Amino acid sequence: MNAEKQVRVVFSAEDIRRGVERVAREVQALFGTRDEVLVLAVLNGGLWFAADLLRLLPANFRLETMRVSSYGAGRESCGTLKWLTPMPQVQGRRVLVLDDLADTGLTLREICRNLAYAGAAEVKCAVAVDKAGRRNCDLAPDFAALHTGPGYLVGYGMDADGKYRNLPCIGVLED
Repeated sequence: MNAEKQVRVVFSAEDIRRGVERVAREVQALFGTRDEVLVLAVLNGGLWFAADLLRLLPANFRLETMRVSSYGAGRESCGTLKWLTPMPQVQGRRVLVLDDLADTGLTLREICRNLAYAGAAEVKCAVAVDKAGRRNCDLAPDFAALHTGPGYLVGYGMDADGKYRNLPCIGVLED
């Protein structure tokens, strides 16, 4: 029987709220309020960030969701992207990809690359948390609500074997 691990809080719900509000201002300043922007939330982890962010953006931001995987059964991205839902129609559209975490950057890089190849006019990405210290590719998120160092994060959409996503804070699993 597995015992639940302890979670050390790294970002409180208030820290998250302030970061999301800042990203909303930055995103709106870049995209404006008139032309449609297709917002693609990466499921499952990006759902929390997408819901909070979209509540702060104007009506020209249109939400769709997508499911991709680059992790397989482990906790490390292998960099090979598998689309679990059909790729959305992006030809000629401005696109904002939302995800929970930019860790190695491989998943976001491949998503953005695929959307650009599919003809998106512009592709930007925003994440709840950027862990730039582990980046092993040339992609950096255009927007990040929070920045952190090492540690396996859970909460606010991030999970460990399907657990902890629903935490209102973001924390590191302690052994």
